[in-house]
Amino acid sequence: MIPRIDGGPDPIGMARKVARKGDWRTLWWLILSLPLPQAAGAAAHLRRRKWDPPSEADARLADVLTGLPHREATRLGAELFDRTTHRLSDTLGFASPVGFSVRHPVVALDLKGRDAHTSRVVTVDRTGVRSTLYEGPAQHWSLCAIDSETVVARREFDSGGYRGDTEVVEYTPGREAVLAQGSGLLDAVVEATATGFVMGTKLNGVAFALADGEQEQLNLREFGLRRADLFAVDATGTRIAFADDTRILVTDSRLQPMHDIVVESLRHGSINAITFTEDSIVTAGYDGGLYRWQVIGGRLRGLHDGWHSSPRTFFRLNPVAPWNLLVAEGGNVNYHYDIATLERSPAPPFLVQAGPDSKDDDLGLPRAVGKFASSPYGRLAVYEGMLALSTRNSSTDFYSTVVQDLEHPLNLLMKPLSTLTAADADRVRPHLDSPAGTADAYALTATERAVLAAAVEACAWAPKVTGG
Repeated sequence: MIPRIDGGPDPIGMARKVARKGDWRTLWWLILSLPLPQAAGAAAHLRRRKWDPPSEADARLADVLTGLPHREATRLGAELFDRTTHRLSDTLGFASPVGFSVRHPVVALDLKGRDAHTSRVVTVDRTGVRSTLYEGPAQHWSLCAIDSETVVARREFDSGGYRGDTEVVEYTPGREAVLAQGSGLLDAVVEATATGFVMGTKLNGVAFALADGEQEQLNLREFGLRRADLFAVDATGTRIAFADDTRILVTDSRLQPMHDIVVESLRHGSINAITFTEDSIVTAGYDGGLYRWQVIGGRLRGLHDGWHSSPRTFFRLNPVAPWNLLVAEGGNVNYHYDIATLERSPAPPFLVQAGPDSKDDDLGLPRAVGKFASSPYGRLAVYEGMLALSTRNSSTDFYSTVVQDLEHPLNLLMKPLSTLTAADADRVRPHLDSPAGTADAYALTATERAVLAAAVEACAWAPKVTGG
């Protein structure tokens, strides 16, 4: 395994210092820990005549990096966030809650309306706001996007509401339909699935689903779970994992149980956050730490304890498969983990921390993240925080809401070099192979195409490097 080398805020400067010492082995490890644009800049300090590559793969990968115009590649690395995101205007950064669609690259947001007493429910894709489906006095506490013109939400009215109760409502253009209402829906959570949506209640432990137009219901108390509002939907939208205390129950999108109930004594204590990663379920507990679960032999098994790498209690787990990252939020501080190992992992520079008590935090940087949201099936991510340039010309220059396109081919340039795989190359190659003049969704510059082509070549060698 290649050791983690923390390049700090200026990895190129660190590469220069290491090169001056002639410590080529450490320099190569640093290069492998960086995304390709920064790795190309660091590789410019690698003296090939003095460095003895530990393997043919290391040598071939070094050839790829040193063959790039490193200044242009480094400049592209600094522009990646702006190239893959869309900033929402007039949001003041207060977008809560956030809900993604399984089948479409769309996210639903609850934005502030024209005054402090109104809210606005919108759908957003990679180009900006698609539809405004509601503006009025309701407060929305959970929502999900079915498509660009359909949102399901749990809402309440502060005071004076003519219904005066919690409702689950479906918004479509020019129309709203109340699907359910009553005090039993207090704190209920809604999530999209491949067949519709699922709603889990907290007070009565019952889950409801709309699957291909049919209503389904499951009483989780029959399986020993007291609540149904703590759950996650997998990347395909076909599996749901419910959790309570140290129990997990996995169902399909029609709420049909798929595996035996799991009851284990967990070092991280009672489960208070759960998500799917690419091939696993990951949970976080009140006593701190992460735990991995997998389906083995048709049964859900506890597999790996990541307690030692998790210093606090996490309340939200946000997987970002294109970057091989799990972003864990606890007390307004984000920590980053390798999806496969649950070990602390470097993150793209724009995922700067916003809390005061983490060694990764730096509030002086112009892109401090206050909130980050993604999902296993999310093809978009949402940021809130000091994400704009710090010009201070207006409040939105200080605090912004930004939607990031996780399907953009330039996401390949955000992963550490050592984590690149053939699957990464397969996702990007179609964008490079599209003939000139075709209506590709992404218009790439000549520099971007050149660096991406080098990244595709690097994907063939990165899994084979030894690092020295």
